[in-house]
Amino acid sequence: MRKEVQIIGPQIYNLDDFHREISQLLSFPHYYGNNLDDLLDCLTSYIDPNTTINWLSHDASKRQMGHDFDRVIEVFQTAKSYRSEFEFFLN
Repeated sequence: MRKEVQIIGPQIYNLDDFHREISQLLSFPHYYGNNLDDLLDCLTSYIDPNTTINWLSHDASKRQMGHDFDRVIEVFQTAKSYRSEFEFFLN
């Protein structure tokens, strides 16, 4: 069974907001370091690989986060290359 979570784009203004939200949505461990290296580690080894992340109104986050948004998407793409069951969608 797939686990699906939604990130609400207009609520994500910066990388700190993103880390706070994703760690809560996916129940990351307490030692999650709120950085992109730890994000990749959690996406590839901690969470159920049958997870789908739907980033709703992602364009709002992209405007607000700037280049950091692209960096997060790169991590998502890398995680997908390691675990093909992992999915993310930008809506």
